[in-house]
Amino acid sequence: MKRQVLISTIAAAAFAGTAFAQAPMFDDVDTDGDGVVTLSEAQAVAPELTEGEFAAYDVNADGGLDQGEFDAWSATLPTDDHGDHQ
Repeated sequence: MKRQVLISTIAAAAFAGTAFAQAPMFDDVDTDGDGVVTLSEAQAVAPELTEGEFAAYDVNADGGLDQGEFDAWSATLPTDDHGDHQ
């Protein structure tokens, strides 16, 4: 019985990790560490992002996304759920 509970717990944890993947983190996307995410840095995690879409989130028009702008943009990204579970 204990073994089955352990196996079930491990399986549930593995499923949760793939089903609820998070949006990218600011510090991971800001690869040069300058405190802003540029269009090219953002496109590294979202290649389909256009200049126009990027500019819409760059509300202060400084050419990069600060933490708040990044958070607004990353909230729109789909999670990384590839349907690996059923």
